[in-house]
Amino acid sequence: MASLETLEADLGRRLRGVLGPLVRGRRHRATLRRGAVTEAQRRAARATWWGHEPHWYPDDTPPRRHNRVTPLVDGEHYFAALLDALAGARDYVYVVGWCLTPEIPLRRVAEGDLIQTRLLTLLAETARRLPVRVLLWAGAPVLLQPTTRTAEAVQRAVLAQAGDADLRCELDRSAHITHCLHQKTLVVDGQVAFVGGMDLTTFQGDRWDTQAHRLRPGPNWHDVQVRIEGEAVADVEHNFRQRWRAVTGDEGLPHREPAHEPVWDTPTQIVRTIPRDTYGFAPQGEFGILHAYTRAIRLARRFIYLENQYLWSPHVMDALIEVIDQPHDEPFRLVLVLPAHAYSGKWDNDRHVQRLREVDRGRGIVSVYCPYTSGVDIGTHAFTFRPTYVHAKVAIFDDEWLMVGSANLNNRGLITDGELNALVHDPALARALRVDLWAEHLALPAEWVAGADPVALIDGEGAGRAAENAAIVRQTDRPLICALHPYQIGRMPGAWVLEEAEVLTFDR
Repeated sequence: MASLETLEADLGRRLRGVLGPLVRGRRHRATLRRGAVTEAQRRAARATWWGHEPHWYPDDTPPRRHNRVTPLVDGEHYFAALLDALAGARDYVYVVGWCLTPEIPLRRVAEGDLIQTRLLTLLAETARRLPVRVLLWAGAPVLLQPTTRTAEAVQRAVLAQAGDADLRCELDRSAHITHCLHQKTLVVDGQVAFVGGMDLTTFQGDRWDTQAHRLRPGPNWHDVQVRIEGEAVADVEHNFRQRWRAVTGDEGLPHREPAHEPVWDTPTQIVRTIPRDTYGFAPQGEFGILHAYTRAIRLARRFIYLENQYLWSPHVMDALIEVIDQPHDEPFRLVLVLPAHAYSGKWDNDRHVQRLREVDRGRGIVSVYCPYTSGVDIGTHAFTFRPTYVHAKVAIFDDEWLMVGSANLNNRGLITDGELNALVHDPALARALRVDLWAEHLALPAEWVAGADPVALIDGEGAGRAAENAAIVRQTDRPLICALHPYQIGRMPGAWVLEEAEVLTFDR
């Protein structure tokens, strides 16, 4: 097995070395040029209330002023909010996904929850009183997971459960053969929308997990979603309606304009990656997420905090290197949280992390971590340590701007796959999300994190607690003190599949 993995990794490196410059240097440059924002669009944006802020994307749906945005960190919180929203639905439910597990339970508290809160059961019950529409990527015929066969099996399961309920599940086959449709959104009654990185699935890993990330069978899973109420909900629904119409030709979906309270004052823009030549409504493609990331990175003044599954995009890397090297009036920090073993991407993450560290030149600007969990071992050591898989796609800039969505920081997420993010300008909300995430990763009280200076916290508790965890993993003599572990180039401890295999084959 090890020799096969080594051979595959070596072949992947050789192919990427040959094809990478060609793909990035030619095809994507032409794509981005065709889908670029025009000068006329920029002039029109300058005449609006938001036109003075270069973070906003001056194409597609504009920023909306009147919203309430609630971050939902990890699956327990998102699934509970989704369960409540489905129970309160009165008019319609629209679901967009990459992959779906029909039997995934949304709550894991009481004895009967695993049966009574299964997703498909809830969708079918909801569809007996109102229309429920589900739009999934059709899967890949070759090369990628999930496959078309998997997607079609999910569709059959949904339709079989529907009976006489108003429940439809359609497969979107618009993606190019080596790409996917990766959005994860849900809209209820035109009043509530969920946007983020969480799929309603157990595929590759069970998305339901708590912020404690206690050791469990299979990978622990860290992810983030936001609940949006207010004007921007209509834009999330608009995305669904555009894609549904492109796939089915159906123009008759019900619609309600979102209501909003006067005190909802969080400006929010729905930004997308729409690949070129995929949909008739955007034949040149749409690259609002790439615009938002690169602008926000270059405009950051004090710190950038990124959680993402991948760090591959040359456009994002160029922006990060530029902001690291430019002079700042006060200490500047870049903090990244990546998975220890990114699916099909550890080598690519490694080389880009190494590049950032080289640019840093030992100045202490760049910190890269991955979260771990620990527990009592059943093998030859007293304790075991396993990475918590980072699937979140979160960005926080200077405790002022935040972005949450489905897009990874690679060319797929920013150029060639279908994605949707929410870009939010709200200092109180950005700071609150950062405090929540850092309290989780550092195992410190949220009140303490909130009272600490961000840069001092990064340099002090962040670096110190991660270093102590690295020593604990080497010694295997006690559990971790928090989740953070320094990101290591090459092999990192605790690949859960290998550990499970070792336990099963260990001769006692």
